[in-house]
Amino acid sequence: MSRPENSKTQGVTQLPLTVRSDFSNTPIDNRGLMVFGVTAGINAEDALQAARTLSSGLGQICDHMHDSLNMGEMAYCDGMKTLAFITEAVSALVWSVQRGLPQAQEESGK
Repeated sequence: MSRPENSKTQGVTQLPLTVRSDFSNTPIDNRGLMVFGVTAGINAEDALQAARTLSSGLGQICDHMHDSLNMGEMAYCDGMKTLAFITEAVSALVWSVQRGLPQAQEESGK
């Protein structure tokens, strides 16, 4: 019977990676290829950092729109579309990381 030997080295763990995740419902052809998407195989920490940065910018845009509307200025449709796009990008990044976690892959049978 062999016994496991004590080791001072840390076990190697693989960091979670993103999985492909399209967003913004903008197909570029009739095969379903989308213009915007999160690429598979990106370090999850990098994807989450991008999501944090985008969400911070989203908050700034919302604050600016709030202040402008509160002062009687007009709101434009392109500003609202910008908010929707950033929200979808953040959601796609988080969703891609979440689906790339080991427990999510085990549940989906991959």
